[in-house]
Amino acid sequence: MAKSNYSKIYSDLTKNLPQKTKEVLGRRFGVAKRERETLESIGEDFGITRERVRQIEERGFSQIKEENQEVLDKIYKEFSEYFENKGGLKKEDIILKDLGGEKDQPYVFFLLTLGGQFLRVCEKKDFHSFWAPSSTTQKEANNILDLLVKKLKKDRKILAKKEFVAQCALEYRLSPAAILSRLEISKRIKENKEGKIGLIEWPEINPKGVKDKAFLVFRKEKKPLHFTEVADLIDTLKFNLPNRKTVPQTVHNELIRDPRFVLVGRGKYALREWGYVPGTVKDVILQVMQETKGPLNKEEIVKKVLSQRYVAANTILINLNDKEHFSKTSEGKYILRKTQLA
Repeated sequence: MAKSNYSKIYSDLTKNLPQKTKEVLGRRFGVAKRERETLESIGEDFGITRERVRQIEERGFSQIKEENQEVLDKIYKEFSEYFENKGGLKKEDIILKDLGGEKDQPYVFFLLTLGGQFLRVCEKKDFHSFWAPSSTTQKEANNILDLLVKKLKKDRKILAKKEFVAQCALEYRLSPAAILSRLEISKRIKENKEGKIGLIEWPEINPKGVKDKAFLVFRKEKKPLHFTEVADLIDTLKFNLPNRKTVPQTVHNELIRDPRFVLVGRGKYALREWGYVPGTVKDVILQVMQETKGPLNKEEIVKKVLSQRYVAANTILINLNDKEHFSKTSEGKYILRKTQLA
């Protein structure tokens, strides 16, 4: 949609207003200083009550509407088409930028406010300020936001934004634009640096501290890593603040304490969710043999343990010499001692 010259439109609409009314509107909508002023602050300057300022504002609105109905009808038709294309509502800062660019945002805000057919819903705990046609209710917007949050909680996984929007549009019978506009106003759903959608409290979306950032590194790399590599990748992938370097030892300390990570070699870690089990090499051997429930030769044991640990084969063989836990059959295979089977 081609952008209108809203600054010129504003000048034309207000040219017949009394000077005081012009000043009140200019200050209320940030036309001059780019900062909207309250009724109280304007009233203090004029030495009048906030209610009197409101009356001046409303009288100005009435005069503009009476004298410029044809011009306003054309503008509001453009605005209505915008809302229709965007799924019925739009986050305030986005609609102001979409329609007004960098310079004309105060004039767009003024025109939206002037038009009684548009509604501004103020910022609340779970959503940002947004604009919509007056036929759109806050309850309706809330209901859709709740459905999006419930879907994420149920699926319990982050998704590419495009994929999530497509799924929700199909499931809730809304246009992709409508889903996207509701995602934009939500404070409970966020897009991470990789363009994935999830709940604000999820570490994949809003990492808190080194351990969550390390978790994101493993999720992205999809392989075991040494803690020094993790520290470097936290910085390289820009999970850290600019100009702040991640300390490897801090990463090491966090990985040791967090149950999401498993030490699989000298300073090397993996995610538990990948199937790695915590414990020493001996603990892994014990688990392998308990799960197998039968004699195993050393080659079989080494192969299974090496799928869990980045160690030398000789380290595994040394642990197998522990006669307190393991014994050999007449065929030279290894079994657990009876005390380990109890």
